Amino acid sequence: MIKHSIQLQSTCIMLAIILCCSSCMTTKVVSIYDNDSVVKNTKTTWSFAWGLVSPKDIDADCETKRMSSATNSTNIGHILLSAITLGIVVPQTIEWECAPPDPGIEEL
Repeated sequence: MIKHSIQLQSTCIMLAIILCCSSCMTTKVVSIYDNDSVVKNTKTTWSFAWGLVSPKDIDADCETKRMSSATNSTNIGHILLSAITLGIVVPQTIEWECAPPDPGIEEL
């Protein structure tokens, strides 16, 4: 009986973790498709009071001062938190990739 209860609890916990960590909805904007960058920067932003208190701007911190793509996503945990608080707290996850530096043009 106790073993069955522990298995059920661990299954529920794993299911909750999987649901909260997977993306539900994503929107991706791409400016350079042939990007060789493997570094993805991620930040979770929080809006409060139905958007009246907006999150601060995110410094992309790109060496080239350009981004190749940006993705805005939410997951089931974000949606549930927004629903429970009736929109008072709305988290979003932003992921971006910096554009690679332009190779210099060499003279022959």
